[in-house]
Amino acid sequence: MNTSNYNHLNILDLPNEILVMIINKLNMADVLYSLVDVNERFNRLIFDPLYIHHLDMTINSSLDHIISIDKQISSICEIILSRIQHQIKRLTVEPHSIKPILSFNYFQLYSLSLVNFPEKILLQYFTDLPVSVYNLPPPNFMSSTLTNLKIHVEIIDDCLDLDGRLNCLSTLIIKRTQISSTISNTDNITKLPKLKYFSLISYNYTSYYDDLVCPLLHRTINLEELKLCLFVRRFDSIYIDGIQLHDQILIYMSRLNKFTFSIKPRVVNKNIRIDLSSNENIQRSFIGKKYGQIDSYVHTRSTETKGECHIYSFSYEFEYFHDLNISFPGGMFHKVRNFMMNYIRIYIQWFAKKLGTVSQNKDLIFSRFS
Repeated sequence: MNTSNYNHLNILDLPNEILVMIINKLNMADVLYSLVDVNERFNRLIFDPLYIHHLDMTINSSLDHIISIDKQISSICEIILSRIQHQIKRLTVEPHSIKPILSFNYFQLYSLSLVNFPEKILLQYFTDLPVSVYNLPPPNFMSSTLTNLKIHVEIIDDCLDLDGRLNCLSTLIIKRTQISSTISNTDNITKLPKLKYFSLISYNYTSYYDDLVCPLLHRTINLEELKLCLFVRRFDSIYIDGIQLHDQILIYMSRLNKFTFSIKPRVVNKNIRIDLSSNENIQRSFIGKKYGQIDSYVHTRSTETKGECHIYSFSYEFEYFHDLNISFPGGMFHKVRNFMMNYIRIYIQWFAKKLGTVSQNKDLIFSRFS
């Protein structure tokens, strides 16, 4: 067989269909940096709306290549982004690219994904740098087309001042939030009528459930699906039950079709005497409220001045199940990957029996209740 012709094959000899397949297999940042302006043919393929509509600036790299990555990102921003920003509808960025990438306006953007952000770096970007929602005037951080936003934030202030900046937002997913407040002028009143799906997940205890979380939810008047995972600390108060959820949240959401929740209040009553509800009373408080199947358990200290209650939708849809105690009734928990116990190892066998149906590869964390 004559192989001389194969020795002179060039990538440009391939048909466009094959070149598109190759380009789609490559890292997008590498494609933009290396192939744009090589020739007109590559430009036509790369700037095709079907390819460029999702700008994915994630890069597989090590610390040894940070300098070259910065050069690569800088070149893309200086030479290419101004030519394609009007075509970008979805945007995915990492810590090393977020600042220069978000300095551009994306008129058709409807989805923003932030990936591979360590907690400390994420906190920095949402408080000190120009991508912070509440530190910026509206012209610097706003979108009239963004409809889906999934973010990890440190404080809930970053999520409150949304109206007027992301006024088409219909889906908002917030994870790993420390629900506390650092500013007093945050807008927690203006309605968010276009928001249809809202998920708020925080595994840190908060004392701001009544002052921040509930007022925020009151703004989502047209919400259709709500997902909450909260750890609440209350003083001189009572457990959160089905009646409170209805009166504080659900009556403000006439269009709500699905409500999935895991809420664990920890109550300490020092200044006044309040009888904390039994688990039977907690269960009865959900009757007739259209919550679907729920479960709960209560652990009240003998002094009745402090205790814990856990109310949650069943089946359980969260990866974490924290602060278990001897009142836990057991059940099926297919999605749980991490759970924490409040008591010493003497209860390991008891909990193992109760959690015998939890999925494999879960992490076991033991701690004493303070």
